[in-house]
Amino acid sequence: MTSLPAPDTQRAASPEKIEIVLRIVDSLSARKIDEALQYVADDFEVDLSSSIGPLRGIYRGRQAAYELWTSLLNAWTTVHFDSVDAIEVCDSRVILINRVQVRRPGAFEDDIYPQLWTLSGDKAERVKLYRSKSEALEAAGLRE
Repeated sequence: MTSLPAPDTQRAASPEKIEIVLRIVDSLSARKIDEALQYVADDFEVDLSSSIGPLRGIYRGRQAAYELWTSLLNAWTTVHFDSVDAIEVCDSRVILINRVQVRRPGAFEDDIYPQLWTLSGDKAERVKLYRSKSEALEAAGLRE
């Protein structure tokens, strides 16, 4: 499981909410999409509308998430997510800062992807990708 340092910006964290998000990310890093889907709601939404890549858009439902994650993982020979910071915003929302490294012949990317996750009970309902940590914090009503 991905381990996180104790960040200065972390609020009174509910380990359960952060743990759910980390399980999803770790499952995807291990290319276990079905395992990741165990932790998302039936109407789960992935919002990549801020992305500049070819997968830009909003994906609604478990099947859409499955297809998106399959496309992402199939596009790269290596996909590695390293969660570097987790901030619980409130009982139902978590900001996760991921370092993502992807590789295929002739291409390598290494970037930071801040995400705002919304959870209900033990399921993720929504994740939105942001271009910067400050943008994700602002969307959550927080500041650096």
